[in-house]
Amino acid sequence: MSSQMMDEHFSAIFNVSSPYGRFQTEPAEHLLAGRNVILQAPTGSGKTKAALFPYLLARRQAIDFPRKLLYCVPMRVLARSFHADLKDKGQHADLDARLQTGEQQDDRKLEGEITFATIDQALSSFLNIPYSLSLRQGNVNAGAVVSSYLVFDEFHLLDPGSTLPTTLEMLRTLKGVTPFVLMTATFSRKMLNRLASLLDAEVVTVSDDELKRIPTQKDKKRWFHRIDAPLPAEAVLQHHRTRSIAICNTVERAQDLFEGLSTQAGSDIQVILLHSRFLREHRRAKEDNVRRLFGKDKEKAGSVILVATQVLEVGLDITCDVMHTEVAPASAILQRAGRCARFEDEKGDVYVYHVPLNRKGEPNYAPYLGEQATLSQKTWEALPSFDGENMDFVAEQRLVNLVHAEADSRMLNGLEQARYAHRKEMEKAIGQQEIGLARNLIRNDDSVTVLVHPNPMDIENPYNLEGFSLFFGTLHGQLKEWREVGLPNKEIPWLLQYPQEKDSGEGEDRPTRYDWVVVGEHHGVNCSPVHVANPLLVKYDSDVGFRFEAPGGNFQSPSRIKQTTETGEEQRRGYSRESYQEHIQKMLDVYQARLSREITYTAARLEQQMGLTAGSLEQAIRMVIALHDVGKMDRRWQGWAHEWQRRIGVPLTGDYMLAHTDYNPDDPRHQTVQAEMPGSRPPHAAEGAVAVFRVLHQLLGAPEQDDPRFKLMKALFTAIARHHSPRADTYKGFDLHQAAGPTLAHVLVCLDASGQANKALVTNKPSQSIASLLVQPDARDELLAYFLIVRALRLADQGAMGRKE
Repeated sequence: MSSQMMDEHFSAIFNVSSPYGRFQTEPAEHLLAGRNVILQAPTGSGKTKAALFPYLLARRQAIDFPRKLLYCVPMRVLARSFHADLKDKGQHADLDARLQTGEQQDDRKLEGEITFATIDQALSSFLNIPYSLSLRQGNVNAGAVVSSYLVFDEFHLLDPGSTLPTTLEMLRTLKGVTPFVLMTATFSRKMLNRLASLLDAEVVTVSDDELKRIPTQKDKKRWFHRIDAPLPAEAVLQHHRTRSIAICNTVERAQDLFEGLSTQAGSDIQVILLHSRFLREHRRAKEDNVRRLFGKDKEKAGSVILVATQVLEVGLDITCDVMHTEVAPASAILQRAGRCARFEDEKGDVYVYHVPLNRKGEPNYAPYLGEQATLSQKTWEALPSFDGENMDFVAEQRLVNLVHAEADSRMLNGLEQARYAHRKEMEKAIGQQEIGLARNLIRNDDSVTVLVHPNPMDIENPYNLEGFSLFFGTLHGQLKEWREVGLPNKEIPWLLQYPQEKDSGEGEDRPTRYDWVVVGEHHGVNCSPVHVANPLLVKYDSDVGFRFEAPGGNFQSPSRIKQTTETGEEQRRGYSRESYQEHIQKMLDVYQARLSREITYTAARLEQQMGLTAGSLEQAIRMVIALHDVGKMDRRWQGWAHEWQRRIGVPLTGDYMLAHTDYNPDDPRHQTVQAEMPGSRPPHAAEGAVAVFRVLHQLLGAPEQDDPRFKLMKALFTAIARHHSPRADTYKGFDLHQAAGPTLAHVLVCLDASGQANKALVTNKPSQSIASLLVQPDARDELLAYFLIVRALRLADQGAMGRKE
């Protein structure tokens, strides 16, 4: 497609006269040709449109490209801003665009066509420890990451000790299968070139001529001033004109500054506080108010001061005439400064303050630790040489190169040296679902969700409550403070508790239940991404937000909006009786209607890399759907299911092969039977995988171990064995019912597969390990195939039951 045609499509898709330059269309040329991209362009230059363009163009022109777009950002405010921007413009109303962050979980299983998500949601999904789902559901989302077009925006904000190396290693794994683009405004030139080499990606930058055509770069002036003191309320008021923004590095300091300004400011000045610890409805209202007061139209503002944290670094298209900020790494300072004199012909001043001292008398750069603290110090030392200079994009790049170039080079060298060890930790997370590895792999001081509830045992599902995102380090510090003042005690018998999933047997049809563990020592904080705090230690209001303060109040975490089905109806609780054949047919229908197109592009590329014939993965998924529940035709499983039906008053004939019983958790009779039933349902997933192992081998043409079809067989076997538990590696003995063979033969004939393959069925076998037969996390092709297959299988299984969980 010619450059002129690209420009015409860009103009039509985004309803603009023309792109600002080739940097907005060139990424699409590379991506649609199978090449990945690193894009560097200034803040406010339209990078988002450049990232969306290849996806929207492919849909518009029916070009072969992923049907899903996973747009990953380092901060939730950015995700919400992009999502709102796409929705508000109304140009792409036909797209199913969703938001998935710790605060707003609209797409917990990444099923939207476009999902704007925080980076922790994407990485935890790929690592099989998804923050949005229980560990039992841990292998559902990895296939969505593999099958999407991936966008990583504001890539320079990723933590270099954890998030960045994990993202790079993930992209190396996905290279050649999953298309991706990385975007930044403030990477050093060394960093860009090294990343391009590591990822075999094309670098796209903005030319000097294009820079002049970008409206946000025209005729605006912005000056920096270094102030050798902490940020006080008095200085904010002294320099205030009409619109001021003050940014603190921690929520606690922002809350203190807000209260100081609220006390000292006159009635003619409005003071607003924005940070990450507000309830969703309050935060949304604040963000909308900030957009209105600090938008392009100055006349709507009046006199207003905004106090905020890093949430303001990205995503909000706002401006001010005076900005105050605590020192941070240069890349972060420039992101913040992008909200001062943002628009054409504006002028503004940015005052950069030192941070307070910690208990040791040293600068408290938190949350910037280690190398990031060093960069903050280096930024502080570099700022005087820019004093009085207009900080345009060229000057910004000089500051970034001065502060970050050496550290970037050192960091990338370190990443290469530590790559093997980091990769092994990723494989451990994928294979063993060790949530404790999240801090090392996703963010060194990663966030934890804190709920507030007087009695955690009354919480049915902690993931359905609205909580507050805190750094793990913040929670550790708070626990230390509580312990120093003698807590817990008689009046406050517990401080924190975290959920631990109960082993309630296999099945997508029963809700996950939880035990609650009291946190005694600091290691308990790292055991879960969700904790419940005692309300006696917490206060909350819509002006200041969540804070630890004793004595607390009566605040309790509210429920999130109820999950709904695609039709907008509340999800059905329970399920109705189904025969094996009925259930398989429903699953095939769901897969064909909802899921098959999701993997078409990625499956074709993976087949090429694995040496499989075209269409192999599509056929394999239909095959695994047909075979996945054979373990339920075990005599013990059927005996348990038929006994259930008898006790609820709906008995069945002995040769009726059940896939699901009738079950209504709200029916008192069913509740009574559930309490009285002897034992729990026998397991069936790994048992079924062993039973059909030879069937799979025959259906795939009896491949030898060096045949790519053997790799595919391992992926299929693992998907069946782990379609209820991602960690399953053993099975209990089984003895299939005499009706199992004929039932399976009927299903295979309906699938246009060999009706004789059922004769390879293993009908009974004693318990043993299956670890040697499972896909290992270091087997790249098998792993990606498994991720695609198990996602399709589990979503089809849940969809056939009319459930989202």
